[in-house]
Amino acid sequence: MQHWIKAVGTGKKGSRDLTYDEAVAAAHAVARGESTEIQTAAFLMACRMKGESDDEMLAFIDVFRQYSLPFKSYSGAINCAGPYNGRSYFPITIPVSLLMASVGVPQVLHGSEALPPKTGTSIKSLLEGIGVFTDLTVPQWEQICSELHIGFIWTEKICPPMLNIRHVREHMGLRTLMNTVEKVINPVHAKNMIIGVNHRTAMAHLVHILPRAGFENAYIVQGIEGSEDLPVYKNSMIRKVTAYGDESMVIDPATFGFRGEPLVKCSLEEQLELLRRLVAGDDSADMKLYRDHVVFNAGLRLYWFDKVGTYEEGFQLAESLLQRKEAAKVLKKWIERSRAYSSGAGSGPGGAAL
Repeated sequence: MQHWIKAVGTGKKGSRDLTYDEAVAAAHAVARGESTEIQTAAFLMACRMKGESDDEMLAFIDVFRQYSLPFKSYSGAINCAGPYNGRSYFPITIPVSLLMASVGVPQVLHGSEALPPKTGTSIKSLLEGIGVFTDLTVPQWEQICSELHIGFIWTEKICPPMLNIRHVREHMGLRTLMNTVEKVINPVHAKNMIIGVNHRTAMAHLVHILPRAGFENAYIVQGIEGSEDLPVYKNSMIRKVTAYGDESMVIDPATFGFRGEPLVKCSLEEQLELLRRLVAGDDSADMKLYRDHVVFNAGLRLYWFDKVGTYEEGFQLAESLLQRKEAAKVLKKWIERSRAYSSGAGSGPGGAAL
C-alpha cells in the first residue's frame, strides 16, 4: 500500500493519478484488509488533496462491487442515492419513492448509519423509525422488492469491506472517494439512477463515471443538503446522463406554479412525525410546504423515468396518488412484510443478512 500512497501523496509536483489497474490493486488492498487503518486513511486523504480521478473512483466502485453480496438483476429499478452522512431536513425522497412504487416503478433506497462530516439523520434510521425492518437476507429483500416495488439496502451489511473501513472514515471526518463509491455500488444492477451531490465538481465526475459504471439513464441533482430532493423555492441545476451523452438543464419550480419557503431543519423525531402525517394524507395548512415538495419531486421523477408524458401529468398523478393514500398502502405492506422476517433474519436457509 505504501507504493500507492507515495504515488498519490508526494505533493504538488510529485503526486500523480493512479491508472485504473493501479487503483484496482489499491482498492483490493483496502477491501481485503491488507492496508492498515493508518495506510487507508493516508491514501484516502492523499487522494482527496490531489483530487480523485475518474479512473481511481471507478476502480474502487468495481472492486467493492466484487465484495458485495449477489442480488438478482433489477435493471428497471431506480437507484435513489442520497447523502450517507444523513439529513437535517424533511426526507422528501421517502414519500416520493413510496408514490413511485405505488404505480409499479421499482425503487431502491440504500444507506447505512450516518457518517461525518455532517452525521445527520440517516435514511436507515428514518425507515426503522416508521416501522420498516432493514436487516433482511438477500432472498427476503428480493421477495419484498419484487412484490412491492420498493426496498432498502443496508450498504455496510451487503459490502463487508465498507463496514470494515467505517472506523477510519469516522475518525477522518471528511468526504473522500468512498462517499461516491457507496452510492454507486449498485448491487441490483439498476440501469436508472437519481443521485444527489453537494457541489458541481462531484457532478462533473459523475457525468463520466455513471455510464462506465453501468447506468443508462441517470439524473445528477444538486439538491437540498446534497440530496436527490429538489427545493420548490429556487432553481436547481440538473445533469441528465445517458449512454449517448449528457445534457444540463435548469428546473424552475415557479414555471409549474410551485412556490414556497426553504424547509427548516428538524430532528429525527420531527422528521418521523412529518413523514407519518404526510403519508397518511394529512392536508392541513402546516403540511402544505411538505406536500408541495413531495408532489414536485414525484412529478419530476415520474416524467424523467417515462411513467408520464409531461411534467404536468406527473404533478397531477402525484397529487392524486397522495389524495388516495397510495403511499400509505405501500408503506403498510412494506412494514408488514419486513417485520414478518424480523425474528429470524440473518440465519438459517434464508441467506446472509444485509
